[in-house]
Amino acid sequence: MIISRQITVIAAVSMFLLSLAATMALCDGSNLVIGDIIAVTVDGEKELSKPYQINGDGCIEVSMIGPVKLTGLNASDAAAALTTALNEILVNPQVGVQFLERAKMNVFVVGQVLKRGLVDVGVGDRVIQALAQAGYDDTADLSHVNVRRADEILALDLTKYLDGRDLSVNIELLSGDTVVVPRVDMVGSVMVLGQVGKTGPIPIKRDSTFRDIMGLIGNVAVDADLEKITVKRESQPEPIQINYQAAMAGDPQADIKILPGDTIFVPQTEGAFFTVLGGVNRPGQYPLKDKLMLSEAIGAAGGGTVNVGDLRKVLIMRGSRLDPKVTETTTVDLTQVLAGSLPEPSVKRGDVIYVTVHKPKLTGLQMLQYIMPFAWLFR
Repeated sequence: MIISRQITVIAAVSMFLLSLAATMALCDGSNLVIGDIIAVTVDGEKELSKPYQINGDGCIEVSMIGPVKLTGLNASDAAAALTTALNEILVNPQVGVQFLERAKMNVFVVGQVLKRGLVDVGVGDRVIQALAQAGYDDTADLSHVNVRRADEILALDLTKYLDGRDLSVNIELLSGDTVVVPRVDMVGSVMVLGQVGKTGPIPIKRDSTFRDIMGLIGNVAVDADLEKITVKRESQPEPIQINYQAAMAGDPQADIKILPGDTIFVPQTEGAFFTVLGGVNRPGQYPLKDKLMLSEAIGAAGGGTVNVGDLRKVLIMRGSRLDPKVTETTTVDLTQVLAGSLPEPSVKRGDVIYVTVHKPKLTGLQMLQYIMPFAWLFR
C-alpha cells in the first residue's frame, strides 16, 4: 500500500507537469492554423474587438477591410499583420491577438491511461498534450511510449522530456495518430532493511537501479552509515559495497542495477549517541542503540529535575541532513505529548536535547537572604 501511494504521488506530479505543458502550448509562439479561434482587441474599437475563427483560406474576415491572412503566423506576428491592414481605416491602431482555442483533430490514446480511445487535441499539439487529455494511471510506463502513424512506429522516452534531458521526444502529433502507453514491467521485488524511510519488500521494474529504489523508499535516516551500505545477491557469496554519494549522483559505475531477490541493507552508524542537558537529574551523553522516543531519552537522563526542569519547553537540536553545519531546533511541549495531544518525536543520532530550566519565584525568606548583603546601601 505504501509503495502504491508513493507511485501515485509520482504519477500525480507528472500529471501536473503534463497539464502545465498543455496549458503553456497556447502561448509558446505556436503558429496559427485553419480552424484556430483567436481573440482580437483593437483599442477603442468595440466592433472590431471580438473572437475570430480562421477560415479554410487561412484568413479572418474583418469589418470594413475584408479578409486578412494569418495562418503560419504566431500571435505577435498576427497582431502586426492586422495592424498593417487596419492602418487603411484607423490612425495608429493598437492591436492585440490571443489564442482562445486550437483547431481540433482526433488522435487515439490506448494502454495504461484513464480515458482510453478518441481524444480531441489541437492541431500542432504534441504527445504531452494528448496524455494530459487522457490522463494515466500509476502503472503507466512513460519511458516506453509508442506513437503509431500509418505504417510507422515511433518509440519515445517521455521521462527525458519531463526531466528536461531531451525536449525533442515530445513530437508533434498528426490527425489519426495512436499513442500507446504500456504498463510498467514489474519483474519482482527486493528487500530493503536498516536505517531508511521505509523498510520491507519493494516491487521493482526491469532495469531498476539502486538510485531508483532509494527514490521509492524515501530518505535514509540521520544515523545511517552511508559508507557501509551493501546489496546482498543470492548469486554472489559476498555483499556488494555501494558508493552511496556516487550512486545518488548518477554515476553509472556506482548506480548498479538491482535484481529481483536482492537485499539492500543500510546499517546504523556504530557508536551513535545523544545528549541531554538542562533541567534533568543526570545530564550527559548516552548511547543510542534502538529507536528511542523523546520521553525515553529524558527518562534515561533521570527525568526532569523537580521544580527546575520545564517539560513544557524541550528543545531538540539536530544537524541538518542537507548541511551538517546547520543546526535545526525544534521546540516540544512534552506535557502535551504525554497527554496524547501531540505526536512524540523520536531521537536521532547526534541529537542534543535541552530541557529548559525554570526560574522559580523567590520566597520572602529567600528574598531577605538575597538583599541582606546590600543592607548597608539603605542606612
